[in-house]
Amino acid sequence: MRGRDLELLRGAIDMHAHSAPSLFPRPITDHDLGRLALDYGMRGFVMKDHDSATFHRAAQLKGSMPEIDPIGAIVLNRSVGGIDPYVVEAALQYGARVVWMPTNHSKHHDEYYGTPDYPQLGRRQPQLPGPGVTVLDENGRLTGDTRTVIKLVADAGACLCTGHLSLEETRSVIAEANRVGLEKLLVTHVNLSLTKYDLDVQRELVAGGAYLEIVAVTCVSDLFGEQTPAELAPIIDAHAGERLILSSDLGQASGPPHQEGMRMLLHSLLDEGVDYGALEKMTKENPAFLTGLD
Repeated sequence: MRGRDLELLRGAIDMHAHSAPSLFPRPITDHDLGRLALDYGMRGFVMKDHDSATFHRAAQLKGSMPEIDPIGAIVLNRSVGGIDPYVVEAALQYGARVVWMPTNHSKHHDEYYGTPDYPQLGRRQPQLPGPGVTVLDENGRLTGDTRTVIKLVADAGACLCTGHLSLEETRSVIAEANRVGLEKLLVTHVNLSLTKYDLDVQRELVAGGAYLEIVAVTCVSDLFGEQTPAELAPIIDAHAGERLILSSDLGQASGPPHQEGMRMLLHSLLDEGVDYGALEKMTKENPAFLTGLD
């Protein structure tokens, strides 16, 4: 008989999956990711690369594995031109369903870590220096390009993720998303130190119309381990799974494979008494809505 943790993965969608090829060492290839997802009975996953778009890779993987739904995406780091509406327009027309605001190239990331990178991941070659990417102008207002990007994502019915923006930037993006009718807005890893928000702030963001992403990497990875399932459980309970999703954010050599990392955390959360129905919303229903697979 399958355990409840495995049942939660059957039909689940991981909205934050790193795989090779990548400019960081990634032990799991796109093909490995698809094969493992099928082994666990998952429905699909969003393919994330900090330095390049993944919609071509998703289409290629779908061609060889039609039983799974690989979802293409793009991260608006300097390597794709930053917050560039023309890049986003093309990505959406190619079929990208998820657009991330800047991650390691964001101004907030650079200021928080003191580097526009993840030195612990061992990038194979150094990057050219450059200014941190921000969505705000010198007056603290959203730039015109940022507003255009938000409107493009809204019109396409795609999902916009906040990446590694600061809380101030995230609040501005949410306000603009509401103004233009963007329904699929996800605040990225609210349980990772860089963008970790207390429950009051989380409730504020949800009240503004956002979904919140919880990532497994913070509980199951040696490099990014920052909390225990016991610390995470009351946060999930407080939201009852509403407008929450559970992603892996895995793909590092120091952690388990994506699906197994999610299973490990789900098992621990169930042991902590977290409601099965809430976890089912986080792994299946809410990700399906955000990725357009509902």
